[in-house]
Amino acid sequence: MIINVCTGDMMAKEIFNFVISLLERHGPLPVESDNERMAYRYLEVAHIDSFGLNEFVMEIEDQFNVALSPEDTQSEEFRSVGGLVELIDKRINAPQ
Repeated sequence: MIINVCTGDMMAKEIFNFVISLLERHGPLPVESDNERMAYRYLEVAHIDSFGLNEFVMEIEDQFNVALSPEDTQSEEFRSVGGLVELIDKRINAPQ
């Protein structure tokens, strides 16, 4: 599933905006358009260090009432903003 935050549902847009705001707390993003932000691989460029990563995950879990497993946080999806938005969206919409 590929989420387009420009035309996608409101939840995807809310997730995207929240993730971007969390990342911006650690410094400005080197990309400007929403498409570039969706492709941004924040872990590869060390936008968040290992200490900040735990807080980053906990804030996402608290905001959206989801649990991200160690497998989730080690997945390829987790490495880009777009993949993370999809991952969170899947967890929100998972059957209880």
